[in-house]
Amino acid sequence: MSSEWAQEAERQAKAITRDLVEVGKVKGFRVLYQKREARFVLHARTATAYFSAHDYQTPRGMDWLQLRIDILTRVRQGMQQGEQDEAESTPAP
Repeated sequence: MSSEWAQEAERQAKAITRDLVEVGKVKGFRVLYQKREARFVLHARTATAYFSAHDYQTPRGMDWLQLRIDILTRVRQGMQQGEQDEAESTPAP
């Protein structure tokens, strides 16, 4: 992938991190682009998820919207899992 594409990927990663901040994810949530591995990395507190850039490459170019949707969905699923874990560990009155 070209360096121009990598620069766009880094801009998109920063924009996705801003999206996370806008939906209330401030501490420990960020998205980075790893050029060498050609993948996006979601750091969500102590969890890490990887999204291969090749998975989002289409004949018409990169599907940035689907990447954002997948990352935000992963964050949401993690939130729901965290809420379930808390509910299970909290003793009933």
